[in-house]
Amino acid sequence: MRREETETGQFTLRELAREPRESRHISVLILLLTLNAGLTDLVTYIFLSKTFASFMTGNILFIGLGLAQANSELLINAVVALLVYFTGVTVGALFIHREPLRRTARRWRNKIVLILLVQWFFLLTFTMVWFATSNLAQHNVAKIILLALAAFGMGIQGAIVIAFEFPGVVANAMTGVVIVLGQRVGKHVVRSGSGGEWRWTFLLPVIYALGAIAIGLTYTSPLTPILPLLISSVAIIYVLSLVGLDKIEAKDAGSDGAIKGNDER
Repeated sequence: MRREETETGQFTLRELAREPRESRHISVLILLLTLNAGLTDLVTYIFLSKTFASFMTGNILFIGLGLAQANSELLINAVVALLVYFTGVTVGALFIHREPLRRTARRWRNKIVLILLVQWFFLLTFTMVWFATSNLAQHNVAKIILLALAAFGMGIQGAIVIAFEFPGVVANAMTGVVIVLGQRVGKHVVRSGSGGEWRWTFLLPVIYALGAIAIGLTYTSPLTPILPLLISSVAIIYVLSLVGLDKIEAKDAGSDGAIKGNDER
């Protein structure tokens, strides 16, 4: 860590993610968001015309397939998911990269909570629209609205994860993750490595698959669509708990400083 960072206590988000203490907390957040991507992708795939909310490689394939087969429903759904997801990433990036780019850990956590709340609002709306729509299979407009809400929420969280700038760490792009893992193994074999790697990258495909397994086992339950909102809530509560701990530690540090000052007098 550079001297400037130590003295000011302010970091870019990339630097913060590589602080030993903060790295653990950020790792938990990334894994929670990856779980949510797996849950949401399978919910939208099973119930919303075989389209994904965050797996854009699949949706781009569906665009090509829809054009080739003149399948307008598949084409429209895939295009909507792609464009709305892109918009969600853009909005998330606008929030994250607004000045100042150097902040204390506490201020970064506050910002991440605000961005997660935006995602939570869209997933809450997704859940409300879902339960307000009877016989979803016969409501194509409602399905497109639901897909758009889910895709925007996933785009928001995608912007958060990519902002940490861990090589190949994206909460919903498992092809890229597998490429990075293979590259890392190859480098290890020839003893050629680079810094800045995230040690838990290998867990991302596992966690993503666990999200899909959870939906596969519960998709007949009427409460299944709540799961993405639930995990989003857990992520917010987790970061808020860290904000609370920051305040307690700051208060304790202030008390210790006051006591030390009195003793010196």
